[in-house]
Amino acid sequence: MKKFKNDWELVEITFHTFSKNIAMKLLPTSRWLAVYLILLLPGIGQSQSREDEVLTLLNIARTNPQGFINSHVKEYLKENNLTKNRYAQSLISNLKKCTKMGALKTSKALTDVARLHALDMGTRGMTGHTSSDGTMFSDRLRKKANAGGMIAENCDYGNEEPLDIVMALLIDDGIKSLGHRKNILEPHYQWIGIAIEKHKTYRVNCVMDFAEKIE
Repeated sequence: MKKFKNDWELVEITFHTFSKNIAMKLLPTSRWLAVYLILLLPGIGQSQSREDEVLTLLNIARTNPQGFINSHVKEYLKENNLTKNRYAQSLISNLKKCTKMGALKTSKALTDVARLHALDMGTRGMTGHTSSDGTMFSDRLRKKANAGGMIAENCDYGNEEPLDIVMALLIDDGIKSLGHRKNILEPHYQWIGIAIEKHKTYRVNCVMDFAEKIE
């Protein structure tokens, strides 16, 4: 019989390999308790969701913009042949001058609104900030999420990896206003909702809804 380094190694293998009933028969009581806790708390022992990873990257860029250049931006630009791209170069310039700001906190209300929009756009193969029924993003955020103060929305299409999503919006290639970048690096925003869903045309889409206040 295989020897395990500790109970948690066995717990992890049991969680991913056996059904709940089989695990109950095979594990001693103390070890089954650990498995039960993992089943009860899905976040334990599992990898971070893509949406959580996006939030983590956004907050690194906000709370340590200069550090984000060295930890993520430079290597990303090099790997994707973007070192000479003028939007990418302006991102580095912006981050160098950017003042550290607070981390964004997740709002369930904003996340629900972002999820509905991502599903709406995804199932219909649409893009943009207006819902398929004609509702503007500002109405969605203020009426359905009780968002107050400044609000904004970022939408990204076709990028599946969290770093690709965040970097695409920060570089904002071809967007003269740099609106997506400005939303991410706006210090007034305190709350965010992030949703990643399938898209009929672009395979995947990510919606980020920002708010200064949740009332």
